Amino acid sequence: MQRVLIVEDSKVVQQVLRHLTAQYLDVAVDFAWSLAECKTYIEQYTYTLALVDLTLPDAPSGEVAKYTLSKKIPTVVLTSKIDEYKRQQMLELGVIDYVIKDNRDSYHYAIKLVAQLLRNEGCKALVADDSVLSRSIMKQMLEKQLFKVSAASDGLHALEIIKNDPEIKLLLTDYAMPSMDGFELVKAVRNFRGRDDLAIIGLSGAGKSGLSVRFIKYGANDFLNKPFMNEEFHCRILQTMEQLALITDIKESAAKDHLTGLYNRRYFYQFAERLLNDKTKQNSLALLDIDFFKKINDTFGHEAGDQALKQVANLLKNSFSPYTVARVGGEEFAIILTELDINQAYELLDAFRSRLANYDFVINNQAHKITVSIGVAHFFDVTLTEAMRLADEALYQAKNNNRDCIVLQKK
Repeated sequence: MQRVLIVEDSKVVQQVLRHLTAQYLDVAVDFAWSLAECKTYIEQYTYTLALVDLTLPDAPSGEVAKYTLSKKIPTVVLTSKIDEYKRQQMLELGVIDYVIKDNRDSYHYAIKLVAQLLRNEGCKALVADDSVLSRSIMKQMLEKQLFKVSAASDGLHALEIIKNDPEIKLLLTDYAMPSMDGFELVKAVRNFRGRDDLAIIGLSGAGKSGLSVRFIKYGANDFLNKPFMNEEFHCRILQTMEQLALITDIKESAAKDHLTGLYNRRYFYQFAERLLNDKTKQNSLALLDIDFFKKINDTFGHEAGDQALKQVANLLKNSFSPYTVARVGGEEFAIILTELDINQAYELLDAFRSRLANYDFVINNQAHKITVSIGVAHFFDVTLTEAMRLADEALYQAKNNNRDCIVLQKK
């Protein structure tokens, strides 16, 4: 579980940081006022990341950053001023980056930086460069940003790694490499991985004009000239990954139902069509309908109906987390139970039906009981239209059987 430690002695700054962390960070965050309190927290908890003020009353010369780094905690520094001596000092210490506290936007940047670093944790990156020294330096710099890094000494090796590992999200590639240069590597990778799925940053120390343009036109997201400053490297990587994350968020938002957070009907149908192309596995399709939902709306109002839908959706998420769950209608939900035949699906769904029937729903601050009717059909070797028709017929029978039950529809 991720956890962040923020060390800042200014009440005003800490108040601003508390507000911003609540807005941008969905992880546990602890705030310390001093080096002594920082040490107390570190004795109690394991931290993913630390954001620390460089100058504290009991640590005026950056001792807090030295301490967090000595505890193997990746650290970002806040400082009110910077000169070349301090800059070199921080780089030698091994901090990820520093943020100059000169206006409110600085704190906004610092927290967004922390948020992106947390997203980087465990994210896979690949460095392709024929220079052992360059590979080693960039690998270390990326690891500071919490990436899981692998390396390749030429373009062909890098291409093979990416083909075999679709989880790689960042590629740094030099231009001049044996076997396959950076341009050819980018073109080859873009044949099967798009800009919104894999970020690529081109690199070169050749000093030739037009290299950056050619990298971008062949499909790179950005370009860096070698040698580069540490700060430029970190900023380019973070901005590129932030853009990738924003695209991912937009895609997820487009696939989700705004009220319940479940997948929406459009995504469900796209996923179902892809799944039906796999003829090797048996799956089951369930359609669930909240019993007498209209009565909830008519009696308590549509806001109460929304409360009921959200609570049912949360139970569905928790109970069927390994599977795809969607809201496909007003009070109707669909589940594809992958690699389960219809009888196995029945057992799982009946346990959920029983759990839900005994659950105390809270609507307008009052306890209520809600039940569901469920229709289940084979989702194997059929068309999507046919599978939905069969499941819908089973759901209709369940409603006619006094509801709060499951009906199996077999071909």
